Amino acid sequence: MKKLLLVDDDIALRKQFCFALENRYEIFEADNKEEAFEIIEKTNLDIALVDLGLPPHENSYQEGKLVVTKLLQTCKAKIIVLTGQEKSEYAQDLIQMGVFDYLLKPLAMPLLLASLTRASFFIDNEAESKSVKLSFFADFEDGLKGSSDEAQKQLLLAVLKKTNFNINQSAKILGISRENCYYFLKKFNIERPDA
Repeated sequence: MKKLLLVDDDIALRKQFCFALENRYEIFEADNKEEAFEIIEKTNLDIALVDLGLPPHENSYQEGKLVVTKLLQTCKAKIIVLTGQEKSEYAQDLIQMGVFDYLLKPLAMPLLLASLTRASFFIDNEAESKSVKLSFFADFEDGLKGSSDEAQKQLLLAVLKKTNFNINQSAKILGISRENCYYFLKKFNIERPDA
């Protein structure tokens, strides 16, 4: 059973989601950023449903964005953002960061179930695949070198996450020496999450 984190300060909505999803997922609930961080640190999550408007700044997306950032830094969970704030710049910012889906409240249950089904499909296929999907945005001014560097960085991060930052394994998968792997870590200023 896949592990799902549900981060929302609306208790009634959380209970509704839990009731609808409890037979499909092992659900972990968080009311705010701090509770979410605790669960993220202790649990190997598969999917996260994250409301952007969390206390103490319910009318901003900053608290939710911090939860998304923590998830992206520490686990491979597919992140589905839930929000009542219909601002396209929020969606664009979060999609560029790497969220899987962006859903507006009020949310019809079939839409949520469809998004969760897609996320589960991707999780299952990524587990069987030896390839990784890279997603990044490049500025025209950066040219090919900037795009190449970003692609290398994203691939390195994906492999490091897959191997739990095992440098020997990562170097072998990438077809480079350990020394080159350390070179790229330094070049892209990448540190172990627990460092």
